[in-house]
Amino acid sequence: MEDLDQIMAQRLAKTRDLFLKVLAERDREIVEARRKVEQDEAPIDLGMAEIRSVYHRIAGSAGSLGFADFGDLASTFEATIDSLREARRTDPTGWAAVVRDSEIFRARIAQLLQNR
Repeated sequence: MEDLDQIMAQRLAKTRDLFLKVLAERDREIVEARRKVEQDEAPIDLGMAEIRSVYHRIAGSAGSLGFADFGDLASTFEATIDSLREARRTDPTGWAAVVRDSEIFRARIAQLLQNR
């Protein structure tokens, strides 16, 4: 039984490491979505959808890998975007809220990557 526990712990550690590596890519996706909107290459609604997708993917896996608080933050920001889109706040004011949240989220990614 001890061997099985050790194997499972090793696999979880590898999965956590992979998750942390993927976070750097997710950070780049946020930056790229923001860049497209800010340079008028994409409408605000599309930028919101792309950033929401990043939050959704992270929220789905973070908790099971030992990053529950981070997953909760992703879920909260995902819900914020949903609320903005439902209220048809895909305007500069709504976008400013998404940008603010994404800066908080990106800082948290940086912190996780630094502490790994």
